[in-house]
Amino acid sequence: MQGRSPDRLCHGQVQVAQGPADGLWRAREADRLPCSSWLAQFYRRRHGVLLGSGTAALELALRQLGAATTWRVAVPAATCHQVVAAVLNVGAVPVIIENAAELLLSREALAPHVNGLDAVIAVHQYGLPCDIPALRRLLGEQLPIIEDSAGAWDLDRPGASRVITSLGHGKALDIGGGGALFGDTPVDGDIDVWSPGQRARAFPASSPALSIHALPALMPAIARAQARSQRLRQQMPGLLARLRDYGLEPWAVEGSPTLNGQFIPIRTRELPLFERLRYSPHADALGVCAPASAALRELPMLRNRGEVAQGPQTSLELHRNWVLLDPLAALDHPGHLDAWAGDSR
Repeated sequence: MQGRSPDRLCHGQVQVAQGPADGLWRAREADRLPCSSWLAQFYRRRHGVLLGSGTAALELALRQLGAATTWRVAVPAATCHQVVAAVLNVGAVPVIIENAAELLLSREALAPHVNGLDAVIAVHQYGLPCDIPALRRLLGEQLPIIEDSAGAWDLDRPGASRVITSLGHGKALDIGGGGALFGDTPVDGDIDVWSPGQRARAFPASSPALSIHALPALMPAIARAQARSQRLRQQMPGLLARLRDYGLEPWAVEGSPTLNGQFIPIRTRELPLFERLRYSPHADALGVCAPASAALRELPMLRNRGEVAQGPQTSLELHRNWVLLDPLAALDHPGHLDAWAGDSR
């Protein structure tokens, strides 16, 4: 950090050199890059780069790992369509892995489709902890895994080649927009910065770096994420026990860390229970919603450009098998939680 502390870098007290345009830009860039490396420690990596969006971060990760038009990249079915867009943007083929049973990409769902894959995107969907160590044991040491932590904070799941996140609205680390890429080797060499040699680039540049004007928002966002995580780690065991006492079935996978994500999925198994919980008059107060019913396979952008690997359940079954509960709303509104859980009986 060359003597500069993170709070100085991220609270807007940026020293800007006077001089020609390239000197001004480079002075600002020198403040952005140490800030991204400081952020990388929260994702258990040594280096980082801040970009204009999470999609751009995922594209950059794929390019750095060598993605080409012949690549086939596994994408879990329960994830954001922008993950598919990033794969398509680098010219690779997305392979949609259906895994409705546990909402996350699992070793069991991926195993039948491993042959011919060139990379895997492991998404902590809804902030749930995807078992990346298990995926790494399945894939071996060479096949790249990109960990998508847009919905997660304070998870330690080693084994990924790169980690990306989004900094947009509603994400675990929310500054209103942007994204980041992290790795154990420098990852900032391909971002689009002005330089005298830009016309001689061997490859097109990636998306522009995150604006320096967004840097002051990083530290308050991290403080909020840390406080939320700490509260949930303390209170989540009691909340999960309470849900089970109501006869509900919150998401659980043996060996997973304590949930501290954006949602608690509640398994419903039968359509009548799904409808009672999803459309309860108390659902809005508890942030209750459901996984998107439209599968990634239905995206127009995928026509003739992607593959769908059949899995254990269809997207409609996924939609009916789960409702999603906001844990903070449940903790803050115990009366609504009692009434909502009562609707399940």
